[in-house]
Amino acid sequence: MADGPVEAFVARAREFVDFVARASTLSPSERLSTARSRLLDLYTAAVSLPADFAERVDADDTVTPPAQWPGFGSHDWYWEVFDPYIEAPLVMGSLSDDVLDVYRDIQRGLAQWDAGHRRAATWEWRYCAHSIARAKRTRDQGWMTAVVV
Repeated sequence: MADGPVEAFVARAREFVDFVARASTLSPSERLSTARSRLLDLYTAAVSLPADFAERVDADDTVTPPAQWPGFGSHDWYWEVFDPYIEAPLVMGSLSDDVLDVYRDIQRGLAQWDAGHRRAATWEWRYCAHSIARAKRTRDQGWMTAVVV
């Protein structure tokens, strides 16, 4: 397994975790801007993760987000169309829930990485990449663009 893309992902993962931990020190607009940047960096690194992994270690599901997570205020809630090909009611989503889901997924992998289970960590990140993609898709739909740009 090539460590270059994995090491790059680990660096982006640690930056994302650091952002979540210090988010309460940022203004709402700085939080939105930094979330957008960190999620895009994380997504970009995730698409380069190798698929050649075999080790699987059960992840600890007790990861909890920082108690001081401030959320995104009036920009936290959004509406989405779950399936644009069928007529269905809109579904309400939470930007905080999306960001904290990514945080939990990344932390589980980092715990495995730091314990020396590098292939298992890569498996964890590849498996949970959908939450990163969901947060990126939500970003693409404009939840931060209207506020930050």
